[in-house]
Amino acid sequence: MLFTWIYMSRALKASDVAELDVMAARFAQRNQAGGITGVLMKVGDHFVQVLEGEEQALIDLIARILHDERHTDFRTLYRGRISERRFPKWSMRMMHLDQTFSVKAPAIAELRRLVKTLLRSDSVNDPELGRAVTVRMLMAIPRVIALDGGSDAGAVRSARLLTVAASPTPR
Repeated sequence: MLFTWIYMSRALKASDVAELDVMAARFAQRNQAGGITGVLMKVGDHFVQVLEGEEQALIDLIARILHDERHTDFRTLYRGRISERRFPKWSMRMMHLDQTFSVKAPAIAELRRLVKTLLRSDSVNDPELGRAVTVRMLMAIPRVIALDGGSDAGAVRSARLLTVAASPTPR
């Protein structure tokens, strides 16, 4: 049975784009071996990641992430069953949303705005707002991916299938 786990965290140490890309490539190999797909987005010193795979594989990965000393302030935005993968082609898609080009592309600017909304305290304290913004973020990701030629039509369709009525799981 397929599950998704969407979380956010904050980096404890600044990393440049090249360093993050090397780490993402290493994580992609591990995710591929574990049957995990997804997207990792960076805005400032924060990360938002959408993971997909078998439930136990995701639980094991999240356990490793929670013990990773490179970041803190881990918060689950959504966890639950999905009927299909949103990002079947990517074991780890890295999206640097705070690069200068993002202000020139409306789709990237919108995704960046949604991620920043998730970082605000009102979305932390208001689960309904957090879920609504998470769903809108999932809808925006494919538009950003399409900008660099990597299309995944399934991501739009299955983002609509996310059960927004489910309670977010606190850490």
